Amino acid sequence: MTNFGVFAFLVAIVTSLVAAAGAIRLAYMKRTKWQPPEEVVTSGTSHLAGLMTALFIALLFVFGAPIGLFWLAIITGVLFLFAIVALTVTISTNIKYSYYYPAAKNEASRKLGGSVLTPEAAKIKTTHNQTEQEMFVDVRGAKDKIWTRESQASVNIRSVISFIALIGFGTCSLAAAGMLVAVATSLAPPVPG
Repeated sequence: MTNFGVFAFLVAIVTSLVAAAGAIRLAYMKRTKWQPPEEVVTSGTSHLAGLMTALFIALLFVFGAPIGLFWLAIITGVLFLFAIVALTVTISTNIKYSYYYPAAKNEASRKLGGSVLTPEAAKIKTTHNQTEQEMFVDVRGAKDKIWTRESQASVNIRSVISFIALIGFGTCSLAAAGMLVAVATSLAPPVPG
């Protein structure tokens, strides 16, 4: 292992700053199809997730060395696994339940639907063989005419929580990895030379 010596904590600081910058960038970036639409996760919610991540990074920097290498490695691995799960849920939810009105495939007109059709919409789907997107356009974006309110709320909650978890766990795992490297190199014996 490379010995960073006196630069070990500089490595931790730089990695923590990169992680914080990544969280802030993700919180402020332009929306894409795999992310929740603006109506579901407002920019304020994303910004709050970035601030919470920065707080965790500060706590990790202060308490990382005293808890030791083993626990830092466990924290890094667990946070990374949670980030992978959150990414999977975020992508699948936001792609599966995305519908467009009025303009097709225009990110600004993307809305999240629900997972359960209303009885009337279910009947129309079977009798007229319409897709949910076609019905959404026919009702001019009135989501309550197609999906139950409970299913819309369920999809929105899944979208919000998974996106916030992705921001938090992903950037915190990077910061924990940086602290792990810094602590490991500060404990390594100096290289003779």
